[in-house]
Amino acid sequence: MNRGIARRRGAAVVGFIGAALWCWCAAAGAQAYPSKPIRVIVPFAAGGTADLAARVVAEPMGQALAQPLVIDNKPGAGGTLGTAVAAKEPADGYTIGLGSVSTHATSVSLYKDLRYDPRRDFTPIGMIAEVPNVLVVSSKLGVNSVAELVAKAKAEPGALNFGSIGNGTSQHLGGELFKLVTGTRLTHVPYKQNAQLTGDLLVGQIHMIIDNLPNVQQHIASGALKALAVTTEVRSPALPNVPTMVELGYPDFSISSWVALYAPAGTPPDHVARLSRELQATLQLPRVRERLTGAGMNVRPLGADQLRAFMDTEIARWARVVQASGARID
Repeated sequence: MNRGIARRRGAAVVGFIGAALWCWCAAAGAQAYPSKPIRVIVPFAAGGTADLAARVVAEPMGQALAQPLVIDNKPGAGGTLGTAVAAKEPADGYTIGLGSVSTHATSVSLYKDLRYDPRRDFTPIGMIAEVPNVLVVSSKLGVNSVAELVAKAKAEPGALNFGSIGNGTSQHLGGELFKLVTGTRLTHVPYKQNAQLTGDLLVGQIHMIIDNLPNVQQHIASGALKALAVTTEVRSPALPNVPTMVELGYPDFSISSWVALYAPAGTPPDHVARLSRELQATLQLPRVRERLTGAGMNVRPLGADQLRAFMDTEIARWARVVQASGARID
């Protein structure tokens, strides 16, 4: 064989082997995700419902991914502050965010200058759970039913107040909707942290709140807070003797909260798919379901596409509530 031909064939073989090795290394690199810890931005303070949901799923997801999910609480502005941070993070799969009804649904209609777009700036990973809301009052207020609360509020216009952990949160909108459907005047008192709000509610400085059930469940059980109604369409299994607002004659009062995971828009689809698969698998674990349901949440393992469609529906539904209530945050 001609030496020149042999050399060319040898070079071709070496080139082929090199290309094959490059492809193999590239494939191996693609399969290596994640190769370092994943940061989860939770736009609410530690100790609340959203934070609890994130921590419950973070540990088993981290075990499945062989990398820890590290919770990073960034509270403020009804959750929109931390969500805006998450939207601007590198879309590499190593920073994701916890979203909620307030950050990814009501915010669109409430905020005049929202610093992110829930649909444009995020890629859904999957929903974790729905969270029933419950109308509770301080036991020191001396009312035992929604009818008594409404009567007291109408007898003393503006004297009663309701709390929330910030303008634009589901607690805030729930209170505004209550005012709208009952024809009462209540004063809104926003807080930065749920612990502060609950503490003031327990001592009677705050009169009522429409809060996530997990936040107040133990205080209802102890008798420190009185549950007057739940705001879902059907009664909560955790509070079977507490009526719904719909039952009490307010057919337009049906609201709930929810929490889900999102990645910044542009995150590689295979990374998002991996996170979504592990989230779905995590939500099937008995110990995870027990912890979530035990805390008053309803596990709702929506996948990425289902979450996207659900979010579109929620944005439209809450827009009607915001418009009707007149609530607005500049």
